[in-house]
Amino acid sequence: MRMLKKIRVQLPVIMLICYLLPAVLLGFYMGGIFIRDEQAKTEAALLTSVEYSRLLTDENLSRIVALARAATYDGELDSAAAQRDAGEISEGVFLRAARSYIERKYSREATVEFAACFTMDNPDLLLVNRGGAEAAAGYQALAHEAVMAMSGELDTRCRFVKLGGGLYLVRNLMNARLSPYGMLVLGLNEERLLSPMLDVARQWNARLDVRLDEAEGENLTGEDCGFAGQIDWEAIAPGKIEPVAVGWYACAQRGTSRDYSLRAGLLLDRRRLYGGIDTFRGLLAGLLFLLVPILGVIVWYVHRRISRPIMLLAEASRRIEAGEMGVTVPMHGDDELGSLGKAFSNMSLRLEELIDRTYKEEIALRDAQIQAMQSRINPHFINNALESINWQARIEQSESICAMVDSLSVLLNASMSRNDRRIVTLREELEVAKAYFYFVGLSYGSRLNTHMLVDDDALGATVPVLTIQPLIENAVEHGIAPAGGGEIRLRCRRADACLRLEVVNSGKPITAQDRQRIDAAMRGDSLGGAHLGLSNIATRLRLIYAGAAVIRVETGEDGLTHVTLDIPQDGARPAALPDGKGGTTK
Repeated sequence: MRMLKKIRVQLPVIMLICYLLPAVLLGFYMGGIFIRDEQAKTEAALLTSVEYSRLLTDENLSRIVALARAATYDGELDSAAAQRDAGEISEGVFLRAARSYIERKYSREATVEFAACFTMDNPDLLLVNRGGAEAAAGYQALAHEAVMAMSGELDTRCRFVKLGGGLYLVRNLMNARLSPYGMLVLGLNEERLLSPMLDVARQWNARLDVRLDEAEGENLTGEDCGFAGQIDWEAIAPGKIEPVAVGWYACAQRGTSRDYSLRAGLLLDRRRLYGGIDTFRGLLAGLLFLLVPILGVIVWYVHRRISRPIMLLAEASRRIEAGEMGVTVPMHGDDELGSLGKAFSNMSLRLEELIDRTYKEEIALRDAQIQAMQSRINPHFINNALESINWQARIEQSESICAMVDSLSVLLNASMSRNDRRIVTLREELEVAKAYFYFVGLSYGSRLNTHMLVDDDALGATVPVLTIQPLIENAVEHGIAPAGGGEIRLRCRRADACLRLEVVNSGKPITAQDRQRIDAAMRGDSLGGAHLGLSNIATRLRLIYAGAAVIRVETGEDGLTHVTLDIPQDGARPAALPDGKGGTTK
């Protein structure tokens, strides 16, 4: 909500609304009303054409069934069979009569590739019309035995069967006693029989699936319209178009009669079914997107001439409020905002000029005070004095005083000199640690045991100045001193690309109150002045290594307090810090 109060946000939002509102209204009408109506019309046209083609196919099937029934109903074959059984005509005469009948009856039917009949007492003798001899040979080789086996199941019905790759209509030839004396077989041309539905499939560029009687398990067109059996055609309701796979839709029609059942289904590619609608939708989207460059130009102009100048003025105002003087804004032009920018820059420069005098006077006074304080504590003078004391102690052969002076010199040199360096080697830092251990040992005597374990390859590593000594002092003050004595171990080693420093003390364990103070010190907020050394180290590590260094204070499995530092090495780039001379160092 705060962002909406900014002018640079409000202006683009207003322009976006002015663009989106008409676009949404147009899209709602086209997508929700117009395109939906077009889709309904397309689906209605498809369903109507599929239903009509199914009716025409039903007519073809009914005509073939009627032709097959005529073999019994017109009585010509039945009469010849009765005369043969009565001995009035010979077998040869009966066969000639039967061949003549199927020749006259079925040769002119375009959907019948061949017509054949045989008698039950001599089934291997197949009587075929002259034009269908070649097609009948395939039938006799692949399907004749299966057709003969169906005679007992047919009764007086006709049956469509798919055998050996061919479609056949079979029917028993019955005498007056309704006993079969033979069978009629019509080999059908599937393309002509199903031509109405095939035409619709070609029109819609669809795959056609037709199942008929015993051919229910096999598609008469030979196409794979079920995606390896994944489509349940029986579940598709007639008169509806339903999605069956990604990008595919299907519709189905069914027809039944006493002699057959027909189920036809069309599998349609969505691009063909709704291609015109998708094209229109794409054109509509393209027209809307063409407005985007225009909107972009308007937004760019508003940003450049209105929003950006306002942002520059606001940013410059914040910088001046934060104490930065002499801030100017790169605003030009003769319009109102250009004049405002020029006036703002002139005002800022004038303020800088007025404030600069007083600021320089205060800086000069502060520098004088600092120089006076530094002259009172001159590291060079102190070192010379300590050196004189050291030589006098050596002349008087007081080794303990010499050791104390040497150790004190190391500590003073570390805290007051180091040539203003912020990063030193571990070897130098250990010298300070040894000096501090010496002085602590004088205070505690046998009550304190100290150990240093340093790997040789770690001596050349770099650490921030005065890092180890404050950790040891922290261990003495908060661990050893409350416990009245103990042990301190210093361990330095390489760990991958880091130098690992570990200070372990056996003094007072960490309490819940100690943990609260330690956590505050690690965040740089030392509560009540506790753990100042730890707070100082944590703060310097964050500044120098930009969060890459890790410091942990925890109670180990041995029950002792462990302070662990992981300091990046090998190419780590410390952040720049003031060097005390007006410049920076790393």
